[in-house]
Amino acid sequence: MIYEIIKQNSLKNPEKIALIIDNEKYTYQNIINLVDNYKFQPFKNANVALLKTGIDLIVSFLHSSKLQYNIIPLPIETKNINIDVDYINEKQLKTTKRDFKYILVSTSGSTSEPKPIVLNEEVKLKRIEIAKNSYNLNENDNILISTPLYHSLAIRGVLMSLVLNATGVVLTKFTPKTYLQTIQDKKITFTFSVSSQLEAIENIIQNYDVNSIKSMVSSSYSINPDIKQKLLKYFNIYECYGTSEIGCVTHLTPQDIKTHPNSVGKPLNGVKIKIDNGEIVVKSPWKAIEYYNISPINEWFYTGDLGEIKDGYLYYKGRTKELIKTGGISVYPMDIEKVLLEMKGIKEVAVIGVDDSYFGEAIIAVIVGDVKKSEVMRYAQKNLLSYQVPLFYDIVDSLPKNSMGKLQKFKLKEKYNHLDIGKRLKGIR
Repeated sequence: MIYEIIKQNSLKNPEKIALIIDNEKYTYQNIINLVDNYKFQPFKNANVALLKTGIDLIVSFLHSSKLQYNIIPLPIETKNINIDVDYINEKQLKTTKRDFKYILVSTSGSTSEPKPIVLNEEVKLKRIEIAKNSYNLNENDNILISTPLYHSLAIRGVLMSLVLNATGVVLTKFTPKTYLQTIQDKKITFTFSVSSQLEAIENIIQNYDVNSIKSMVSSSYSINPDIKQKLLKYFNIYECYGTSEIGCVTHLTPQDIKTHPNSVGKPLNGVKIKIDNGEIVVKSPWKAIEYYNISPINEWFYTGDLGEIKDGYLYYKGRTKELIKTGGISVYPMDIEKVLLEMKGIKEVAVIGVDDSYFGEAIIAVIVGDVKKSEVMRYAQKNLLSYQVPLFYDIVDSLPKNSMGKLQKFKLKEKYNHLDIGKRLKGIR
């Protein structure tokens, strides 16, 4: 299905540049030739784990569509493959009968270990169509792909550019400078970028010409409102909310950002969103099929995210697993983090709750920045509600993040869960 669409594009525009990867250019005819001459011939419906990147992985996306085998893109450095596979790259391990799924991609693993989800060709094409319509994309666009190619966001960007007969520009390694230089040199018109990338370019964007951008979509989690306002001076930012399971399901336009800066947008056409006991629940026409060999993904998907809806706009409040219940009071870490980030010298902060024999959960703030604990404590006591004030602070060099730049709070919980601050208080009393 996807292969046939791109094959037709190659017949219409064989010499058009389809992809630019590390300054290497590939025409549509080049891409199809690479796919058609690919010597790897797995049996139909096989599960093939791919530890590849660049053009090799992209060719595999199309080759698997042509021959109908299932691909599992993984980081090259993966040591243990915890999924049922018949091949690792071209090496055959076994033969198993199964159905054609297309792509098995892992969730981001920001709050727990990642799980493989099934994205069939129909789902991928629906997600491409909604992006095309939402951001007015066409064959004249130069689309930047700036996240790791094994992640669903990058796969969507690559396949979208090829299906639309546009030009995709793949950035194999992100740095703020190479990101902005690529936009300037390749006249990028559109990109999905994760929030951490947009926050990283804030202080140097003025040194580059980014006027070619007609729309920039901030994905993965809500971008800092102050940074959002600053970047709006350079290009139109759209914000979306979604997960790997449901795709992008909300849309916040540059005009909406001015009036609802803390929102992640309104539901896209065909999407329904409700709040159940504080949790965001979504019905999406382009949801994934299932967690592979675990469970189907229900029609109404419980995201594990906390949120609220005001005037039709969705507001993201954090993860349900991150909600802290301390002394019988429910506390949103995000509310504390927003206040602490306003303190001069604090660059990043993660607020978590850890098991505590006295409070149930104790609030801990882990901070990156040029500050002293005593200064942060005084600031917190002055600017937070009494039940929001952390009981423990740690100043660190960096916070644990995944390859998409998402904070992995579950790793912080593992690190600090041995603390029992209540014991100290009991001792004092």
